[in-house]
Formats: sequence, structure tokens, C-alpha cells
Amino acid sequence: MSNSWKSDNWDDFINGQNCPVCDLISSNKSEDAHGIYIADLSFSRLFLAKNQYVQGYCVLMCHRHVIEPYALTTAERTSYFNDMALVGRVLEKVFKADKLNYNILGNIIPHLHTHILPRYFTDDAPNRPIDPDVKKEYLSSEGYEERINLIRSHIKTVQ
Repeated sequence: MSNSWKSDNWDDFINGQNCPVCDLISSNKSEDAHGIYIADLSFSRLFLAKNQYVQGYCVLMCHRHVIEPYALTTAERTSYFNDMALVGRVLEKVFKADKLNYNILGNIIPHLHTHILPRYFTDDAPNRPIDPDVKKEYLSSEGYEERINLIRSHIKTVQ
């Protein structure tokens, strides 16, 4: 058993071949196993995570296949981070978050994306990062629709 977290298809993903994020964006699917489409922003696409253990948990995916933020041009990087700030402001307002965590990971899928997790003083992980996989909380179709519509309506008013 290897101690490496490098997947068998890592090199293909790095090159954008069979990248699940690129496939999701180019297919214009409204959802996948992990999230439901909310909106296209200036340089990214926003999804509501299906696991809503953390109320308002979203994932922002860069429209272009890059691995790290430094690989974007200055204008692209500004657009992506402006999108991230917009989403943060909206999630804070809609869900009355006390703080937001922005996790730019990519060690499973090397495509620039940011997990945006609202934090609450009452959450289960005081003084440490929250792991949304600790618990699973799935909503009804109506529950997802309600959260998505709230986020969409606030995006329109903040832009």
C-alpha cells in the first residue's frame, strides 16, 4: 500500500485530460454527485454542495483548467478572486455566518476550485477547520431549491 495521495490518473488530470471539473463545466450539467449548479460568475461556476452538514457550503470552480491561482493571468486571477469574494459576501448575508473558510485544495482533483464553508460559533469544530465529511446532511429537492434561490437572488443584488 502506497503512502502517496497521487491517483493513477493524476498526470492526465494535470494536463486537463478527463478532468472531472472541466467535464462538468463543459457539459453544462446542472448537478453531479457532489453539487448542484447555482450560477456562472465572471470567471467561475458556483455549486451548492449536496452535503449541507455545513449550511451554505458551496464550491466555486474556475472556468479555465489551471492547477494553481498563479497560473492565471492577472486579469483572470482578479476575476476569480472577485467571484470568491462575492460568494463569501452572499453566503455571510444569506446564512448569517460568523466567519467564512476558503479552502483551495486540489490534491484529489487538480483543477482550481475553492470550497467555501460558512462558519458558525455553534458549529462542531471550534478552533479548528471544519470537515464537512464528518456528518452527512442531505436536503429534500425543495430544500436545495430554496437555498439555491436565496443565493441566486442575493448574487444579483450584490454584483
